[in-house]
Amino acid sequence: MQTTEILKTNTAQFHDAIEAKLESKRLFDGSFTQDNYYKMLLVNHQFIKAYESEIETFLNDNDKDLLNRINFDKLSLLEKDLEELKLTPYEMLPINHLNNRAEALGALYVIEGSMLGGMVIAKQLKKYPELENSNFNYFGHYGQDIGPIWKAFVAYLNEQIVTDEDKADILKGAIKAYEYLIMVAS
Repeated sequence: MQTTEILKTNTAQFHDAIEAKLESKRLFDGSFTQDNYYKMLLVNHQFIKAYESEIETFLNDNDKDLLNRINFDKLSLLEKDLEELKLTPYEMLPINHLNNRAEALGALYVIEGSMLGGMVIAKQLKKYPELENSNFNYFGHYGQDIGPIWKAFVAYLNEQIVTDEDKADILKGAIKAYEYLIMVAS
């Protein structure tokens, strides 16, 4: 089984749990509020702040080349959103540290996967009168390029993570990332 299929299958319950904590389904029934959006931003800010630089320390030059093409610096985008909305970041919670490159790529899978959902979120949020003028620096970051970016990222993971040990570690990293997101959102 390919790496990303392992990740998708074995993290589905974590993905569903964070979506429930952030009440994402409310986006589609018209009951999503500005406060729901603010919580999404604040949770993602703490998550990215906790993991972005740690992930980067484990990556090799090829990984970093890929990240340069997709603009890995998501923290600055979130901070721009928080500043525009005058939101105060959450107090940092301790993280479950990553141990190696495969775990770092697992956490990165969670980050990039949230960007995939972010495009849908930004599109839905534009329908809300109180948010229609927001920039959505973070959630709208990739714009229409999200599909090709995601496909390139998935292909990269599938080509880089091939041993059983690395597949187990990438899954550990993704689970650590999801568990942190869920803890922050609680």
